[in-house]
Parts: sequence; C-alpha cells; structure tokens
Amino acid sequence: MSNKKITFFFLLPIIISFSLHAPILNLDLIGYHVWRQTQTQTVIYNFTFSDNSIFNPQKFDLTNGSTTLLYEFPLYQWIIAQVNNCFGYSVLHTRLFTFLIFVFFLLGFYRLVKKLVEVEVALISNVLICFSPLLYYYCVNPLPDILSLCFSIWALNFFFCFIIEKKIIYFLIFAVFIMLAALVKLPYIIFCAVFLLHAFKRSIKKERKELLAEIIMLLFCLTPVFLWYSKAIPTWVGNGITSGLIKNNKPLLVLLDYFQFNLISSVPELLTNYASCVFLVTGIYLFFKRIKNLKNHHHYLIILFLFLSFYFLFELNMIEKTHDYYLMPFIPLIFLVVTYGVNYVYYSRFKKYIFFIVCIVPLTAWLRINTRWNLEKPGFTKDYLTQKNYFQKIISTNDTCIIDYDESRFMSLYYLKRKGYSLLEDQLNQKTLKELYLKGAKFLVSENPTFNTNDYPNFNFKNIYDKNLKIFRLELK
Repeated sequence: MSNKKITFFFLLPIIISFSLHAPILNLDLIGYHVWRQTQTQTVIYNFTFSDNSIFNPQKFDLTNGSTTLLYEFPLYQWIIAQVNNCFGYSVLHTRLFTFLIFVFFLLGFYRLVKKLVEVEVALISNVLICFSPLLYYYCVNPLPDILSLCFSIWALNFFFCFIIEKKIIYFLIFAVFIMLAALVKLPYIIFCAVFLLHAFKRSIKKERKELLAEIIMLLFCLTPVFLWYSKAIPTWVGNGITSGLIKNNKPLLVLLDYFQFNLISSVPELLTNYASCVFLVTGIYLFFKRIKNLKNHHHYLIILFLFLSFYFLFELNMIEKTHDYYLMPFIPLIFLVVTYGVNYVYYSRFKKYIFFIVCIVPLTAWLRINTRWNLEKPGFTKDYLTQKNYFQKIISTNDTCIIDYDESRFMSLYYLKRKGYSLLEDQLNQKTLKELYLKGAKFLVSENPTFNTNDYPNFNFKNIYDKNLKIFRLELK
C-alpha cells in the first residue's frame, strides 16, 4: 500500500469523527461528568486570566480558605491557557486542542500495532479505536486523561523500540513519556509495569550494569512525579482515590455489582463499541487458544494488564458505575486484543464482514454518546448555562458569592466566573451566612427550593434574579 493511501485511510476516520463532533465544538461545558470538566476548565480559565504559573493552579472556590488547587500536574490546562493567551479565551480552544491530542494518540496506537501486524490490519484497528464510544466522548471534553493516554501509548511505542533495537535512547524517551503521563494523571504510572518484566529478564541474564543504568534513568525521570504528588496528595482531604478499597465502606455485593457492570456493560458498550465486540471476543478466544505460543511482546502486555487489573480492583469503590474515565488506561490493551481478532478475521473467509463493521462503528459510537450533549439536561441547573452572561454582568468581577448549594464546588462558580463559597446541602444557616458575609461575600445564589429569606432576620435580601435559581444581594441590618 502506498504512503498516500496509508495517509488517506489513517486520516479518514479522524475527519469523520471531527465532522460528527462539529455541532458541539462551540458548546460550553455540559453533559456527563460536567463536574470534572468544569474543574479542569476552571484551572484553564484562571491560568488565562489570573496566575499563569504552572505551579500554582487556581479554582474559584474559597471554602477551604485558598483558591490553590493541587491535583494532577496541570500541564494540559496550562498549555491550553497559552493558546487562550494568543487567541482569546474560548472553550472551543480546549475542545480543539483535546481533539488534536486524540489524533496524536491514534498515531501512536497505529505505530504500535504496525509493529505487530500488517499495515492494512493496523489501519482497520485505527478506525475501531477512533470510534471507541469512551474516546469519542472525551476526545473533545476538558479532561487531562486523554493527554496521559497519549503519552502512555507513545511510551509503549518507544519501549518496544528499545526491546527490538536495544538503543538506550529509546529507553530514555520511554522514561520521559512515562514521567509526563504520570504527572498529568498519576494512575498512568502503571505503564511502568512493562519495565518490571524487562528488569526481571536482565537479572536472569545477570546484566546488572545495564539494569542499574536503566533503573537510575527511570527513577531520575520519575523524580518530578514524586515531588509534585508528595506536595499535592496531602491536600486531597476526603478524596477516596488514594485509599481505594483500604477505606471502603460499601458492601461486598455492591462491589460485585460494580465489577459485573463494568465487565459486562462498560467494556463492550463504552470502551470497545458493540460493533467491534466480535473482534474483542475473537481476540480473547485466540489468546487463550494460543497461550503456549505467545511471542515475547505479549508477555510485557500481560504484565501491564495484571497491574491495570489490580488498579481497577483497588479503585472499584470509586469507579462505581459512573466514573468511566477511570477505565481509560485499559483502552490500548483492549484494542490490541481487538487487533488480534481483526488480524485473524482479515485472513479468513469472513474478511468481507470487517468492512461492514468499519462502516457502522461511527454510527454506533454516535448513537451511544451524542445524547450526553443535551442542552435541555446539561447536568446542572439550566439557568447557569442560559443566563451566564447576565449573571456575570450583575455580579462584578471583584464580588464574592455564596452558593447554596453545590456539592461539586466547581459547576456553579465556573458559570458565574466568580470566586465564592460553595456550600453543601443544608449547610447554610444564620451563623454561616453572617460569617461569609463578613468575609466579603455580598451575593447569595440559591437553587434550594426550600430557601426562605424569613429564616435570616439579620439580613436584607434584594432579589435580582428569581427563576430556577434565586440570586440575592445581601445587606446586613
């Protein structure tokens, strides 16, 4: 196949995907996991308009006494903010940049599978992974996970280059990509697992000098990861991600329900795509049928799968049935199995059915995901979306708000683009209102249907908006 044809068939699914996403590119943040999306976009906004230091990511919420938000290392957010600084702030820039990262991920995946199969099979697998419903949703939404996934697939690329060609430069690049992946999202440090098997083989062969050099190189590259998260993790008060099942309070039957849901529903429906499942099943069958004849590179991927499975079980109580983006690290391995299945079918008498599936995966991905972008059900009180410009006009930039209530502590303030105190349900009372007023909060935004101004006799409430939300200017009597 000529290079022109390869380029055409590589870009074709990307162009189709971009075209299908076109109607939502200019939308503000709505839909599934808008909580996490607004958290990410808030940091981007504040890098653009407030503190541009990559080491000082900011949020709007003042509840904990500081607007500093030490979470993942904000490389993704900071780069997008620099684009905003050049072209003006827009969520469109976030969506376009995220899609560009997705394209580089696809390129990395294609180059990886091309090491294992013929170019035609690699191109088919590229179409199938392009329309993984999970990736179809997150490839235009502000989550740093897609950048970590991109770094991880390129890390695997250079690791196998190192294994094949034995050039230390490839190992160094592998280590750098692992560092970047783990900085952007810590769980992706699991992709280091492929090195453990390599280290074991080195020790068997008594290649101690080479192994020591590689360990030093990898640890040196991972030092920024340790430094950042040693500073960030202590601030994650109440975040169960670090404790996982160690501090689990959910019954065993509930955890088993989560497990079966993700295995039976999430894997075929969200991660793979129902249309592609035939290749996944075929690949799994072939794997176990030929397990005694596995090639060297399969062993590295098996070790990676075992570590990812441990991560999944450890975080099962946090993943539940909703946090599908926690499953994103499994995408490369799942589609390598899919590729294994495609490769078998491609050289069988069922080859003609491959092209039918390739043609329908864009449709099945679109049907599964497009309802997540629903302007009538954005995932929060709709007034924040429809009246955001009006709210930002009546509440000046320097004003501070009290939000009654917003469990996320991000969504409401993101749409107001103002600093404030996000309260939990039933947390507002006379004492709290007075304390926050004296700290400078002069506006109260409430979506509490039971809110009654008569419960706060020490305050005058000037009602400036009263629909699904109520906004009051506060004055102490």
